[in-house]
Formats: sequence, structure tokens, C-alpha cells
Amino acid sequence: MNNDEELIKACIRGDQRACKQLYDRFAPQMYALCLRYSHSNLVAQDILHDGFIKVFDNLSKLRSASSLAAWIRSVIVKTAIDNWHKEKQTANIDTLPENMEFSYNSFSEICAHIDIQVILNEVRSLPPAYRMAFNLCDVEGYQFAEAADILGITESTVRSNLTRARSILATKLGKIYKKKPTI
Repeated sequence: MNNDEELIKACIRGDQRACKQLYDRFAPQMYALCLRYSHSNLVAQDILHDGFIKVFDNLSKLRSASSLAAWIRSVIVKTAIDNWHKEKQTANIDTLPENMEFSYNSFSEICAHIDIQVILNEVRSLPPAYRMAFNLCDVEGYQFAEAADILGITESTVRSNLTRARSILATKLGKIYKKKPTI
């Protein structure tokens, strides 16, 4: 297929090669997105699988082929959020360090010097509520009100969860950064 419009039409018709082509084209980057929203590779694979089922089931609703990538991304993010709602857990606040200090500038500086896989692993280790707030607000760019609506919690809870997520990440990544040998 030479363009997205033809690919979409072929997928809607049920052309298995076109469906495979669409999946192969977008699955790697969508899997990376799923990893950020999940606590394990298996959960990320489930989210990806469920998300692509929704993509293929609803492809005929896509208004413009030019927005294909963004539309698929939004379907996968919504699937990840749906998964979180199913597995909703509350973080045990008592297990969090009390002396967490956060500076966005120091956090950005630390992240610039640490391997992305290490950062991803630390994001994935966050309590689910914190991980969702972090991903939606800091990674996906949602406003607090939008994230609160998506997660079904108050805006102040999103702010609190995001602050705690940033603090935990800054603390953990700061320790890794300090251990890293300087060149």
C-alpha cells in the first residue's frame, strides 16, 4: 500500500496483509507507550493487543487518514487507562519516603544523563496511581483537569499524585545519577 488512505480502506475490507502492515508499522512505538503505562511486559503486551483490537474494530470511524498515527496513539492510551481502571490500586502512602524533595530543573538535568531504559524502569516501578498521573500529565501533556476526568479522580488528587511521582523519580534517579561515573 502506498498511502495511509489505501491501507485503511484495505483494513476495513478485512485484507489481512493490510492489517498486518498497519500493525507492524505502529506496534513498536505503541508497545513503548504501553510499557510506560504498565508495571510489566505482559501487561504492556495485553494493553497493546487490546488496543489494536479496538483500532481494527473502529478504523471505519477514523475521519482522516492524515491523523492515523495520532488516532492510534489515542486509542492505545485510552486502552491503557481502561486497563488501569480495571486493576485500580491505591498506593500505600506509608511506604513512601517522607523527605522527598523535588525540583523540576534537577529532575530534567538528571534525566538528561541517564539511559532511557533506566528511566522507563523507574517509571514502571511507580505505584499505579502515580504512574498514571505522571504519564498523562508529564508525558502525554494532558492538563490536570483532563487527567482528573480521564482517571475519575479529583484534580487535586492528580496534582498530588504527580508531585509524588516526580519526587519518587527524582529521588531514585538522583541516586542512580550520583553513582554514575563522570567522564
